[in-house]
Amino acid sequence: MWLPSDEPKNKLCGNKLDKSYLPLSGYMRVLNENYESILFLSDDLVVGAWYLNAKSLNELYENDAMEKVKILDESKIEIYETGEKLFKTILELNEECKLSLPIRIDMFWDKIGLNTTDSREELLSKYRINELSVMDVDNLIKDYKSKTED
Repeated sequence: MWLPSDEPKNKLCGNKLDKSYLPLSGYMRVLNENYESILFLSDDLVVGAWYLNAKSLNELYENDAMEKVKILDESKIEIYETGEKLFKTILELNEECKLSLPIRIDMFWDKIGLNTTDSREELLSKYRINELSVMDVDNLIKDYKSKTED
C-alpha cells in the first residue's frame, strides 16, 4: 500500500463524520484497535478500498475490503485531500484496491456505521412517508434506478 505522507486535512474520533468532511478526491483512513481501512473517494464515490486485520495481518482489497469496513465509536478517522493528478497516481500505484464498479457514498453511508438518523428522516419527509412499508421501499428503489440510468 502506497500513500503520500502529508498531514490529514481532518482528524476525527468516533462515528461523528459528516459528508461535508469528505474531499472531492482523496482518501479516508479508519483506524481501530483490530484493523485499519482505507476508502479512496472521488466525486461522492468510493472508488477503492483496502482493509488490514491487525491480528492476523490479513489484507483484503476491493469489494472484500468494503464488506469489512466499519466506523465505530472508538474509531480514529483521518481524511486526506489530494489533487486530481496525485489521486490518479495513488490509484494507479494501489491498483489492487480499485473497485470494479464505484459505489456512491450515499449508498454506503449506512454500511460504514455512520449515524444517518437525520438523513433517513429527511428522506422519509421528502417523500412524505410516515411509516416505511415494503411498497415505499420498492418505489424509492425504482425512483433511484430511474435517476441513475439517465
